[in-house]
Amino acid sequence: MKEVKKLIEIVLACSQAETAILNMPKQSIKEKKFLQGVESGRYTSDEQAARDLYNSNPNDVRYKMLKHRIKKKLFNELNYVIPEKVTSNFVRQKEIQCNSFIYQANIVRARYEFDLVINLANKALAVAQEFDFVDLKVSALELLCLGYSDQGLVKKFRTAQDDLKQTMQRFVKEREAVSLFQNINMQLRKSTKTRKEFLPQLPHLVKQLEALWEESGTFSTYYAYYRTYIWYHELEGNFKDIIAITVDALRLIEQNKINAHRFDLTYNNFIMVYAHLRAKQLNDGLMYAQENLGLYQPSTRNWFAYMENYFLLAVHARRYDLADILLLQVFDNGGFQKIPTIAKERWMLYRSYFRLVYPQSTVPEGEANNPYLLSLPEYSKDKLGFNVAILTLQFIYLLERGETEALLYRIESIKKYVSTHLKDAFSLRSKLFLKLLVLTVTEDYDAVACQSKGEPLYKKLMDTPAPGDAYAEIEIVPYEHLWDLILQILTKAEVKVHQR
Repeated sequence: MKEVKKLIEIVLACSQAETAILNMPKQSIKEKKFLQGVESGRYTSDEQAARDLYNSNPNDVRYKMLKHRIKKKLFNELNYVIPEKVTSNFVRQKEIQCNSFIYQANIVRARYEFDLVINLANKALAVAQEFDFVDLKVSALELLCLGYSDQGLVKKFRTAQDDLKQTMQRFVKEREAVSLFQNINMQLRKSTKTRKEFLPQLPHLVKQLEALWEESGTFSTYYAYYRTYIWYHELEGNFKDIIAITVDALRLIEQNKINAHRFDLTYNNFIMVYAHLRAKQLNDGLMYAQENLGLYQPSTRNWFAYMENYFLLAVHARRYDLADILLLQVFDNGGFQKIPTIAKERWMLYRSYFRLVYPQSTVPEGEANNPYLLSLPEYSKDKLGFNVAILTLQFIYLLERGETEALLYRIESIKKYVSTHLKDAFSLRSKLFLKLLVLTVTEDYDAVACQSKGEPLYKKLMDTPAPGDAYAEIEIVPYEHLWDLILQILTKAEVKVHQR
């Protein structure tokens, strides 16, 4: 039933108006009733449909044959889809159009109308060449060779044959690259443990994909190399290398070495800005972020995701005036309520942190009772997400309020977290920072003692690079900045005590 329902939705959304689903030719009364029942939601299971139509169960041969006929007709309707209704992606629309030309050419070929074959194959070839659809170009050239051969067009046949030979060689390389890429994608979608085990294989695979791209020059081969290169260096934390390839991709587009129609500028810019954040090239990152903000439609999920990196760049660069403006733009955006809950919670966490470093930021009504969001249950389940950020936020909140007993309890939670979840090398920055928090309590909140005894940990923290993306705790505010803030809080508290 699920398959039939999906097919009905696709046909209704994408087919020609004159082939509306409920007016398909040669429909029986029961077929029409079945379609109407599924479309309206009256039939949500095979049991319901079979009982209503035949007073029977889904194993009834009459019901099975009915479903078989309906599915056959629905699949046939897919031949009449309108590309613009299928997808908003212009490249995908052209791919569907190109496939349609090839399909039509094969139909007239079966009728030995080779002049029509040539006409349709040339249309397909023009689209395939413009968008670098190498597989479709092979199909179009094969049809042209067939047509020219039958028509006795010797020069055109030889030209098409030579083109086909070269294209086939490129296609073989492209298929090898795409196959490698698909396997890499599958491996990296698995658990963190599997990704770590697969990581040593990636340098060789990246070189292999690069060689295949240089040999073939096709877009799909470049894409396989480009994405794998980014994944590998993201996992390793080599963000300067990611900046290099994203900038180089723009050069390749200008030189027409990769297909501009198919290259996703929005993704390239997103990852470029993100890499600047992680590589701590903050001023350049802010420049790129501002220059390319127009690529993203406000209120879309991509815009909110892009704004996260833009906001974090501003915070890390201590451009708090800019960060305040960006934060207001996000929360004033009407699309904020439509983004996923986990994204909304990230923004709430960002705002809570921002109040620490920029107290004059506006506090929305209703949050005064819990200004630092002490409870975020969705994140508390994810030890590789925001737990250190939340623990830190809770710690600073209690520190500012001078709740020493609560801090003693919190320190025990931090110690337990460090011993349980921060054993690997990729957690070193988080581990070092949490040790500084523990030091704050063990030194009895003495600012001078904390600064003096914390200096070795602080220096080690500054020398420790950020981990690869797959394992990273999120530093909403750099740990170094937070330690400076904690020392300021301790100093202010001591001044108040002396004044008393």
